[in-house]
Amino acid sequence: MKPQELIQRYNSGERDFTGINLDYTNLDKINLAGANLTNASFRQANLQQANLQQANLTHANLEDADLRNSNLAKTLLKEASLIGASLTQANLQEAVLTNSNLEDADLTKANLTTANLIGSNLKRTILKDAITRDAKFKAVVEAKKAAEKPQSSEKKAEPTSSQSKRNITKDEDKSAKVDEPNKPENIEEKPVNKSKATINKKEESSENKPDNSAETQKNNPKPSTTRAKRTTKKKDQ
Repeated sequence: MKPQELIQRYNSGERDFTGINLDYTNLDKINLAGANLTNASFRQANLQQANLQQANLTHANLEDADLRNSNLAKTLLKEASLIGASLTQANLQEAVLTNSNLEDADLTKANLTTANLIGSNLKRTILKDAITRDAKFKAVVEAKKAAEKPQSSEKKAEPTSSQSKRNITKDEDKSAKVDEPNKPENIEEKPVNKSKATINKKEESSENKPDNSAETQKNNPKPSTTRAKRTTKKKDQ
């Protein structure tokens, strides 16, 4: 369909343009407010200052389309593909963009007041100076942003070489302790055989005891031979 035919049919009151293909066409300042453009294709089309207010663009293909300063207030853009589209200063108030793909799209200074972007892909989307008051971005978008964060922030800092050496030595000490049998803290020594101990003590005492036989002989001298002779004479008498 050519742009002129579309305009004529719209002006005549027709509103259902499901699945039309207007890729690479110039639709500058076109008025399609309230039209049914489900599954329509506008790839790289020029839609600057177009009036698409309350139009139904569900599943529409608007990749790399130029929608600068266009009016998309209350427009249904559910699951629409807006990859690389230019939406600078576009009016998207109360627009429904649920599960749409806005990857690499430019929404600089766009008005997204109370817009619904739940489940939309905002990867590398430019939202510089965009008005996002009361807009719904949902937790999934935040989860996607968290998933894109570098993993180093989530990972624990790797231990330094000195710390790793300390940990290794600690692990070795633990393993050594595990391998060793459990020994009682207070081990009582086994008693030595008393008989052997007694014998040893006696031997030591005998070795250390001085020989008193000589002293006893001195103190108690044997009777001399003369005394013995006197004793025998007395007996004879």
